[in-house]
Amino acid sequence: MQDFLKLLMKPRNTDVKWTKEEIRQLKVHLKRLSFYIPALVIFLLPFGALLLPVLAELLDRRKKRRRI
Repeated sequence: MQDFLKLLMKPRNTDVKWTKEEIRQLKVHLKRLSFYIPALVIFLLPFGALLLPVLAELLDRRKKRRRI
């Protein structure tokens, strides 16, 4: 997991973009994580980040909505 975090934070920490091999490794790590956390599968889909609000709505288990 430490390799994944280092690789994930590489662009932010070093201002160097990921190589094609590193992107492949990131995808492999995300696939492994998706076995443990099924909600992460959404990020593997094309435009998965755009589906995040839909996922949040589906995972909301409250029966009633809060009134503001």
